[in-house]
Amino acid sequence: MADSLAVTHPLADPLSGPPEQTGPDSAAVVLTAEPPLVLLDLRCRDRAALDGFLKKPLGLASPPVARAVSNARGVLFRLGPDWWQLRCRDRKLAARLLKAGAAGPVGATDISDAWLAVGVAGPRARDVLAKAATVDLHPEAFPAGSAARTLFGRVTVVIARLADDEPPAFDVTVSRSNARFLWRWLADAAREYGYTLKPFSGGGA
Repeated sequence: MADSLAVTHPLADPLSGPPEQTGPDSAAVVLTAEPPLVLLDLRCRDRAALDGFLKKPLGLASPPVARAVSNARGVLFRLGPDWWQLRCRDRKLAARLLKAGAAGPVGATDISDAWLAVGVAGPRARDVLAKAATVDLHPEAFPAGSAARTLFGRVTVVIARLADDEPPAFDVTVSRSNARFLWRWLADAAREYGYTLKPFSGGGA
């Protein structure tokens, strides 16, 4: 598994200065560039086999489609009937899963270097995302534990709401090549409310 370096993070702050704040209320929307991901793409036609593959090392079981489950070891997103993405907290654990997947019914691919995550939180977070997201983010339609692969404008992303927090906090996974576009688009969309930008400032995944 390739190491991710802070200097290659497209949302890194080269000066490591204070967060950028602007607008009427700088706490209305808080954008956070998360550390490099440890992300595995999992494919399996047998949900029971997938659960067996993950139970011992992670203590996670597959959620329904368009849902996510998480614990201290990782986050499991189910994007389709036989398609999952696993965000690991531990690179060594991810490497063991990749090795196990090569010999079993679960196809595991390391896609860590292709994707990044952006946190979107605050009282106006939902309003900002709703300007371009093609999924209904209302709390009744998108409760805690929801995760959807969707279009954000012309960019494919995975939007998740992992906790029942208020004000809400969303997790947006985006391809590395589109990360800067998404970052600036979100900032522009949040300008009318006010925002705080927290670029990536170093450290490992």
